[in-house]
Amino acid sequence: MAYTLKSKIKDVWKNPVGHDVLAKILLQLNLPSILITNPLVSFLSLGQVKALSRGRLSEGFFESLIGLLSSVESPSTKQTEQSPNETWWKEAVFYQIYPRSFMDANGDGIGDLKGIIMKLDYLKTLGIDAIWLSPIYDSPNDDNGYDIRDYDKILEDFGTMEDFAALLEGVHRRGMKLIMDLVVNHTSDEHAWFQKALNDPSSPYRDYYFLQSAVGNTPPNNWTSFFSGSAWNLYEKQKLWGLHLFSKKQMDLNWENPDLREDVYAMIRRWLDRGVDGFRMDVINYISKQPGLPPGDETVGTMMGYCGIEHYFYGPKLHQYLREIREKAFAPYSAFSVGETPGIGMEMSKQLTGANRGELDMVFSFDHLETP
Repeated sequence: MAYTLKSKIKDVWKNPVGHDVLAKILLQLNLPSILITNPLVSFLSLGQVKALSRGRLSEGFFESLIGLLSSVESPSTKQTEQSPNETWWKEAVFYQIYPRSFMDANGDGIGDLKGIIMKLDYLKTLGIDAIWLSPIYDSPNDDNGYDIRDYDKILEDFGTMEDFAALLEGVHRRGMKLIMDLVVNHTSDEHAWFQKALNDPSSPYRDYYFLQSAVGNTPPNNWTSFFSGSAWNLYEKQKLWGLHLFSKKQMDLNWENPDLREDVYAMIRRWLDRGVDGFRMDVINYISKQPGLPPGDETVGTMMGYCGIEHYFYGPKLHQYLREIREKAFAPYSAFSVGETPGIGMEMSKQLTGANRGELDMVFSFDHLETP
């Protein structure tokens, strides 16, 4: 259905995005859902709610909400009836390892891959079925390894690719599985792609990131970083602004670029060829940004704590990109996927994980942490 200011609250509540957005607003205001689901309110139109808000909810708020409502492929969250399929991850016990603090094999004060190998029998006795390994890739460690400098190299503190092969063999020999952390919303600013993008105007990698010409000292939009301050770096020498939703050294990748996507899929396949069983996908719902990167609505920004978030937490091509990842990388290997999807509620999660949708196997649910 088409959503406009004439749409009723009850219809918005039936929409997966609408339900979760309204639930989030109620949570922020510490109000019960009955305020929306009761007949008196549920039959109000969005236009009437706008008038009643007397300017507290801006024009931009309603434009953003209507845009998000319209992005849902089907207002129904019900999946096609099918028998539950048996698969290992539905019954598995997962154990996360942060390598730096887990086990130090060589006495240098830093946990490493050989240290993990030493503890595999212990993990097996605990009843662990799968290990989720926090990032071990080469990184400047500005954000605990989530700023990746080289996807195909192990950080020297942790060991070598040979050590990784030995770890994977040991995990599989004990009947367990190994899940890697997949960080593809951004790379380190020290990644070769970004260095080429920044320093060579003719480089094909320039379009791998969000780099915009700098005119004066005003950022391209008012988006804010999750690490505080503007989400834009100014590169004065190159006269460019660069987008980073997280740390100043974590530069967001432009998933609109098909070559970037193919490079990412190829990288994923290289790890799956090594025998990795699947991935935990870091802030994966942020990979699709609204074209043109429009300014964030100040009302939404104040309510959520981050300006601009409505333009990327459930972007227009998110479902397309997730299906591409599955089709071009995961499916041929029967690889497992679990998404970290901040801001996504329970109804939207069904849109991302339905068995017949071909996107993610699971997502982390943060709803139980976000209580009044």
